Amino acid sequence: MPHPAAPRITLLREIPDDSTLREQWNALVLQTHCPQVFYTYEWARAMQLAYGQSLCPLLLLGYDADHLVGVAALAAPSGGPISFLCASTGDYCDFVVSEQNAVAFTSQVFEALRRQGYRDAVMTNVPQDSPCYARLREAARPNSFHMYAREAYQCAQVRLSTMVSPTGELALPRQKMVRRSLRVMGEAGPLAMTHESQWEEVRSLLPEFFRAHVARFLFTSRISNMVRSERRSFLNELARLLSATGWLCLTRLKVGPRTVSWNYGFLFRGTWFLYQPTFVNDLEKYSPGFVLLSKLIEDAAGNPAVETVDLGLGAETYKSSFGNAVRRTMYVTLHRSLPKHWKEIVRYRAARAVAAWPRAEETARNLVAKASRFRFRVRQSGVKSTFAWAWLRMRSWVFSREEILFFESAAGSCGSSQQASQEGFLLQPVTYELVAEVAMQSCEDDLTLQYLLRSARRLRQGEAEGFALVDAAGTPLHFAWATAFDPFFSVEWNASVKASSPDCMVLFDCWTPLVEQGKGHFVSAAGLIADKMRRAGKRLWTFSTAADTATIREIETAGFQRRYSLVRQKVFGVQQVKGQTPLSREKSPAEVSAST
Repeated sequence: MPHPAAPRITLLREIPDDSTLREQWNALVLQTHCPQVFYTYEWARAMQLAYGQSLCPLLLLGYDADHLVGVAALAAPSGGPISFLCASTGDYCDFVVSEQNAVAFTSQVFEALRRQGYRDAVMTNVPQDSPCYARLREAARPNSFHMYAREAYQCAQVRLSTMVSPTGELALPRQKMVRRSLRVMGEAGPLAMTHESQWEEVRSLLPEFFRAHVARFLFTSRISNMVRSERRSFLNELARLLSATGWLCLTRLKVGPRTVSWNYGFLFRGTWFLYQPTFVNDLEKYSPGFVLLSKLIEDAAGNPAVETVDLGLGAETYKSSFGNAVRRTMYVTLHRSLPKHWKEIVRYRAARAVAAWPRAEETARNLVAKASRFRFRVRQSGVKSTFAWAWLRMRSWVFSREEILFFESAAGSCGSSQQASQEGFLLQPVTYELVAEVAMQSCEDDLTLQYLLRSARRLRQGEAEGFALVDAAGTPLHFAWATAFDPFFSVEWNASVKASSPDCMVLFDCWTPLVEQGKGHFVSAAGLIADKMRRAGKRLWTFSTAADTATIREIETAGFQRRYSLVRQKVFGVQQVKGQTPLSREKSPAEVSAST
């Protein structure tokens, strides 16, 4: 049977706000081999609204007369390869075309790319069972594109028809654990699961969802993509557009008035999609995410319009517990340059070889991470400053000697805390939600993000008390941590620095986000923390290198007095700490009982 005639290709540099195009586009989505919400006009439109300036949309529309027969929603960033417009957001990416037109339209797309002068393309998450993927090499070769494909992900799915037992009961895993978790969580309030799809309701809930997602990632020592305003803008725009179609489904598991687990997902053409799930950190031991998914599958099984629950990208353990089917996606690169094509193959196979040796892979990852941080520093500070920094780091590893000054908050010194109170500043305990809020405000400040990761790790370990200085509006201005004197130096310095009494606390790892630096927030925070410790019967100490005159000035302005000094010396990375004479007539609070 001959293939249909090649469609006429129209090229656009934007996703227009066009109701006719939207209707034709979405009607075509329903004719594809496996319709997905990621292929819809609404998804592409949301991408443009949130990322348009950086992604540079490239829309190729195939027409047979006036009838739309194919859509290729691509991105053409300056200096980068062609990609799917939804590559960074869609779990499945593909051309929108019926199976009978797949060959002709795919060929026309690559011919159009060649004529426009594009030489490289990266196509991620193409379903392996897609008719377009099956014809991709056939379409690329005549247009001088060399193709290399490898498996990207195995997306777990739950086929509901096979989850039902012969007795008609839904067979879900670990139901004893689920019932126990529901019972324990239910002691704090009535349990309820809700599904929101109306924009007005969803819009009011999204900020809390964003904070919960960022906080969950920080808890696991990762940075969520939702720290970036573009990602949050995309999810907002997507929710607004999809709510009008009935395809959006924001699911919440609530304990009383509190939401403990979320899923930002979709109901589309018989599939309930688990797209962005998260849950609160303090209930982790009750597996609220697992419980929500279990209850969601129960609700899906009770909906005759739903056939599949798609668990999406990723190989999380809980997915293997539920999944009874798999859909594979492919990572495809296309280059007109043969050397680039072979470089891609060699690089991938070398990575696979390294991955076979866990220790080698860990070493390689560390080297890549260090190289990435080095490139970031070059971009931020310039080549000259970066190499000067590297030289100082190397020299200090070979030999360094620094004097550490210790300061005690003087009794009766409360001027800085009084001034902070007058300015409306308050102390709040550091929480995951607070750390998440700052992360979303500081997404371009890499040093602050690294500090917040340390803070989340301390919250998880529970070995130090975190304080945040906030203004009258609740905006975090400064962070600081306090812990018992003795064990702190054992861990941080690998040296035993003994306090003279058990009531000594040390103030450490103070940090002001970039946008608030230079406003004296350390002085306010240190004064308030010292007052708090004094009321609790504690003596607050802090320390600084003798060479850091700016920090010393702030410490003394906050009401701390010099008491004692130590010398920390390193020779080829081996540290030794030695005591010195007290710096005042006060009794020394600390002495070095061991070193290295």
